[in-house]
Amino acid sequence: MSKAAHKSKVKNRPLPPARAAALEALQRCLGQGCDIQAALDEALKGKNLDPRDAALATELAYGYLRLKGRVEYVLSGFVKELDRIPDRFLMALGVAAYEILYLDRVPSYASVDWAVEFAKSKPGARLSGLFNAVLRRVSELGADVHEVSYYDDGSELVEVWSRYYSCPTWIVRMWLDAYGEKKAQKYLAAQVQPPALGVTLWGREDADELFGVLAGREDLLDIEGYSFAFRPGVSLQKISPPLERRSFASRQALEALYPEQWPTPVWDACSGRGGKTRVLLEKGIGPLYASDVHMGRLKALREGMPEVGAFRARADAGAPLRDMGTVLLDLPCSGLGVLSRRPDAKWRRSQKDIASLIKLQTDIMDAAAEALRPGGKLAVITCTLNPDENEKLIEGFLERNPGASETVRWTTPLNAGLGEFFFASLIEK
Repeated sequence: MSKAAHKSKVKNRPLPPARAAALEALQRCLGQGCDIQAALDEALKGKNLDPRDAALATELAYGYLRLKGRVEYVLSGFVKELDRIPDRFLMALGVAAYEILYLDRVPSYASVDWAVEFAKSKPGARLSGLFNAVLRRVSELGADVHEVSYYDDGSELVEVWSRYYSCPTWIVRMWLDAYGEKKAQKYLAAQVQPPALGVTLWGREDADELFGVLAGREDLLDIEGYSFAFRPGVSLQKISPPLERRSFASRQALEALYPEQWPTPVWDACSGRGGKTRVLLEKGIGPLYASDVHMGRLKALREGMPEVGAFRARADAGAPLRDMGTVLLDLPCSGLGVLSRRPDAKWRRSQKDIASLIKLQTDIMDAAAEALRPGGKLAVITCTLNPDENEKLIEGFLERNPGASETVRWTTPLNAGLGEFFFASLIEK
């Protein structure tokens, strides 16, 4: 048997399970357009991974998406034509480089080893030698690679920040124009870090018992009702059933609109799975209705909150209800305020998406206004940082409805420490 024939019969070692799951999730996300959490859930399904491997897969997928732009700039210093590497293999090279640069507990040689083995799965491409050489160079980089100066080759500020903060130039430019350098830089810095850990105790039989335990923790950031926010990276005690995770910043935006003072009935017209509906129930607000276009989300809402009048409806297609005291609109948006939690959005969104989103938001607001009785309120929330989807959207609605007035306007404070940013507005008809 010739040497070449013998080599062709040698099977590559299987990828370590955490890396295999992370790459599968990233391929579903960036290659097929799936949300990263749904892609990760699918990649982990039925694998029976050790909890440590599942946690590492999650860290690799989310961490790589947060810092993809920065990592690829580092790699471009060692590979002249980075875009000629097939997407799936460039992703593997990037994940391995991310491990080397940001995961101190993973030895560099282990990252090089699995990535080189993966590169061998494309016969004839000679990628294994390239992967080995490039990743060893990455492992030799010093502390300068973590400083913004490493990414500054004299290009304009937008380009430098796009590299360092791993964010498309159109977002960087928008934030600079809208918020100025100081605030824009803080928003950019927040989106490359994990967000605060939010959990809720509402609906648990042991809520009162656990409340005292969680409220006494030193890593607690804030409390609203039965909702808690903890510093990013916190590991909470494992209990059964597991603590339910909920964005604390989202609840904070709702609280900023003083829901206890809303006239009823209240209709949550873009309810999703009912995160904000739960908060309204917790406060004893009712009668309460909720609707969404997705039956899967409504099913979860109905099962968890049978007392809510839940039904399927398009929020932009005319109001199926009338004489509502308040309509709550958690508007579909670009999600640029929650990139720390949904880092895939910055790679899957484009400027072209914004125009169609604004049209949808406008139609939803106009339809919701039809459901309000005179003196009713429209509560609007988005999870984006974009004046066109926030302040200008509200101003456009007020121009179309001369009798309406805005009584509250709020944005998550930069010093809240949550890593997520919401916009909220309360309008009286």
